[in-house]
Amino acid sequence: MIPRIALLALVAFALAGCVGVALTTQERSLSSAVDDFNTRTELNARLLGESASLFANVSTTVIEGRVHLSGTVPTNEERLTATRLAWATPNVREVVNDIEVTETGGLGDVARDRWISTQVRSRILTDGAIKDINYTIDTQNKVVYVHGIAQSQAELDRVIAHARGVPDVRRVVNYALLKDDPRRFAEPEGTTVGDDEDAAPNAATP
Repeated sequence: MIPRIALLALVAFALAGCVGVALTTQERSLSSAVDDFNTRTELNARLLGESASLFANVSTTVIEGRVHLSGTVPTNEERLTATRLAWATPNVREVVNDIEVTETGGLGDVARDRWISTQVRSRILTDGAIKDINYTIDTQNKVVYVHGIAQSQAELDRVIAHARGVPDVRRVVNYALLKDDPRRFAEPEGTTVGDDEDAAPNAATP
């Protein structure tokens, strides 16, 4: 188990700033960014420990203890399992589950989604009105998920507009918060969004 977690840590570190969690960020403290990195590494290890397919099919993002799950799995049971594993991971304060239950998908879809994310990041990076370091982009099944901490609503609107302008994007879902949003500083409430109410302890589904 220890070598496997160490390997995951190295992989996650190599991908930091591209997928899931960035260690360099202006709006999060260094300690918060490190906590998110550790949380995502541990969660990925738990997914891998459950099954190789669950680890391969579920994408994870962690921003200030808020976990986002996306991807595709063949059964609703696996979808709920991913949520339970997320809640079992230390320092998690919220879980949002956007995993789709479907039998479709393959390497071609993965390559397409990565290309979409690359184009979105490129557009954000070259926009001088956006502090790109504060954003993480994840694409699953042509749906772009925007995470991070925005300087202003105007900046966030520009990020979303860039994502919508990329060819083949089916939908853009925003989970980024404004830097002064009170939800960033509120006490954890044990909230799960996108799953059944029994998917996690004290879960509340709107």
